[in-house]
Amino acid sequence: MNLIKRLFKKTHDEPDAPVSPPLKPREMIADPPASDWQEVSGYQTAPAEDYPLVSLIAAALGAECSPESQFVIRRIEKRNPEFKRVTLIAASIAAGELSDSQFTIKKIAKKNENK
Repeated sequence: MNLIKRLFKKTHDEPDAPVSPPLKPREMIADPPASDWQEVSGYQTAPAEDYPLVSLIAAALGAECSPESQFVIRRIEKRNPEFKRVTLIAASIAAGELSDSQFTIKKIAKKNENK
């Protein structure tokens, strides 16, 4: 019985480990002021002269899958070349450092030049 008491006895003689302050979740970390940075959109609206060709291709693909249906094209967008260029450069640099890894670029922002 004495052995069990010694094994499970709580002692307060041991020094406590230093307690680090709790880390802030990502939502609580303040973003830089919105006036300094502008988010670069991944897509931009397509020019009006591209609408007929894109609509024709989309209609042909849609008619092939279900000929009895109809659909409306509300918006046509194309890939933003600036976003694509920055993504390729960043992925190439990262792949050079860690070749066996995969990367996802979630957001690209550029600094405003007004100041």
